[in-house]
Amino acid sequence: MVRAWVKNPPMKEAALESWFTELVADIKMKMVIPARASYVEAPGNRGLTGSVNIETSHAALHCWDESSPAFIQLDVYSCSCFDVQTVLSKLDEYTLTKYEYIVIDRGDGFRIVDKGKATL
Repeated sequence: MVRAWVKNPPMKEAALESWFTELVADIKMKMVIPARASYVEAPGNRGLTGSVNIETSHAALHCWDESSPAFIQLDVYSCSCFDVQTVLSKLDEYTLTKYEYIVIDRGDGFRIVDKGKATL
């Protein structure tokens, strides 16, 4: 799970769908249901939201673009291993200013296996 603050948030549905497709390839997963994104117009919750289903689970993102910097919550859930730095690098396409993340192993209960944060 990642909380991120970005200077250039995603604004177009098709662009976020492409971003998800690239993310799935970057973390060496297999997409089973293509990425979908929608723009939410509700005040206080305005921004893109989207998800993609992968063979081993899913990834979901919501971006609140009313704030400056914009705020993103991203969950990448998988029964397979993937590189957190690859996910953070992919998020940096939106020009990260700050992030924090946590990796939880859900195999036998909940166990935190990694966490980090940075201000850039």
